[in-house]
Amino acid sequence: MSFAMMKYLIFCIVLLTTYPFQTVAADIPIVGCLTFKVQVHVVNNLPPNSNLRLHCASGDDDLGFHNITVNYDFKWKFCNSFWGDTLFFCNLWWGNKSVGFDAYKNGGKPNCFHDLNVGGIYYWAVKSDGIYSSCDIPPKALTKMYDWK
Repeated sequence: MSFAMMKYLIFCIVLLTTYPFQTVAADIPIVGCLTFKVQVHVVNNLPPNSNLRLHCASGDDDLGFHNITVNYDFKWKFCNSFWGDTLFFCNLWWGNKSVGFDAYKNGGKPNCFHDLNVGGIYYWAVKSDGIYSSCDIPPKALTKMYDWK
């Protein structure tokens, strides 16, 4: 194999293994996913004047710590990993309560994959009695998934 062919092959391997891991703010469109697109929304539905502390990350992307005001929608989107092993987790703090959960896990619950055009929509509503999920925006029905600790 020629040196030029070897460089091209290495370039293609690097492109295929890193490109699907894009993570961007939800307002920016993702184009060219080699896998399906995923949207994650974490919405503060706590009582008025309740601030929510949030930290979400994956093995590749740390979205940072944020203070989320009531009714704010903290959202992001990304291409699912080519290998199907994408995981985003979130830790939430509200006063002396906390909870950690998988906001998105390929093949996990809930499974909110719609189709190849829409991809997956994962909506998390943070309420005073726990964390609820839906697969729709706006949410049609909410299912309680986690309790505060």
